[in-house]
Amino acid sequence: MRPSSAARAYGPAVLTVALVVYAAAYLRWPNLAGQVDLLVYRFGADQVLAGHDLYATGLTGNPRTLLFDYSPFAALFFLPFALVTPLTAQILGLAVNAALVAYVVLRLLRELGMTPTTGLWGVGALLVGLVAWLEPVRLSLQLGQVNLLILAVVVADLLGPERRKWAGVGIGLVAGIKLTPALFIVYLLLIGRRRAALVASATFAATVAVGFAVLPRDSGYFWLRRGFDDVVRISSDPVANTSLRGLFVRLHWPLGAATVVAVVLGAAALAIATLAWRRGHRVLGVAVVGMASDAVSPFSWSHHWVWVAPLAVHLGHRALVVGSRWSLVGLGLLWVTFAGWFVSVAGDTPEMGLLSIRPGGGWDVWLPAAYLLAFLTALVATVWWLRRESPEDPEDYVTGTETAGVLYPVTRTQFAVASGLGTTASRSTVSPGNTVT
Repeated sequence: MRPSSAARAYGPAVLTVALVVYAAAYLRWPNLAGQVDLLVYRFGADQVLAGHDLYATGLTGNPRTLLFDYSPFAALFFLPFALVTPLTAQILGLAVNAALVAYVVLRLLRELGMTPTTGLWGVGALLVGLVAWLEPVRLSLQLGQVNLLILAVVVADLLGPERRKWAGVGIGLVAGIKLTPALFIVYLLLIGRRRAALVASATFAATVAVGFAVLPRDSGYFWLRRGFDDVVRISSDPVANTSLRGLFVRLHWPLGAATVVAVVLGAAALAIATLAWRRGHRVLGVAVVGMASDAVSPFSWSHHWVWVAPLAVHLGHRALVVGSRWSLVGLGLLWVTFAGWFVSVAGDTPEMGLLSIRPGGGWDVWLPAAYLLAFLTALVATVWWLRRESPEDPEDYVTGTETAGVLYPVTRTQFAVASGLGTTASRSTVSPGNTVT
């Protein structure tokens, strides 16, 4: 299928506007390029080189703010940044993160079957422009966050060729840096990629072992004394926590119940994502699992929700290429709700995005749960959509190479249609080399 002519024509214009507004904002408020979280990562690497306690104090010397909250392996991973000046690290961080946004969008569109000859660049430009201004992405760029790197590595690893010898290594590595991507190891098992799941698990275990070998004291605190679960170290502000547990804290509900609900929600999300994957909607599956990892985490900042980017690409493809009006509505609602709107332009750094609004009262309870509620809405919509998919809908068929009216399919039970010949094979179990006519 080809995208609408409007999407192909106006995509570059949308991207240009997005970049111009970014440039204007950074020139007006230089602090937006501060990359403070990247400097915290660099600080952790400095602590390792100096032989100091990794978790005792923060970037400014304050033991309560700007603390290094990642694993000891993460501090080792960021060692190269300690070898360059802070300014160089900031420039590199901003450039790499911006490139990762473009890579993720284009890689997901290729996964959805788009090529340069079928409008990849036009639709890609449009969606890069929209995704770049989703608040989790915009804030990750501002802070120099590792979220975009994790997103890109998971996308590359999960959507790469399944028979790669080292499939799963990327997911294991990023899980060793930040625990939440470990949910994708479970996902690998559920979609039948056992070898990749074993490789990812072994890689994750190796990151923990390296941490204990090089930084035994810090690893003991982080892994054995549950430093990874010390939410107070991350933030004492209950409004900042956008996960399910944060909502329970604000509602003064038992945290034990939050744990139970999180397990049930995570299991349901994995089941739905697995069904989506098996139906061929792999980008949607990535989005569901990624958002689930933020929802069930003990603490999730708003910028952790970069997993709305694959959801936006899925909706954008269906809206602009497949022609689904409901997907266009969903993309519009997602972007309008979570775009980085300017809320206040006073001071050295503007207030931007929905969660920067704090009107008080019940709003401060529910506004931080906006991403959680969007995730629940996406789950319900996904179940509804997958249930109503019809075998008669040509867009849902998965076909192989068509030559002279004969289909040469790939593997698994699938639908195949010989276009224009009036011949249909329905639910045929095939293997490589077999033909369906």
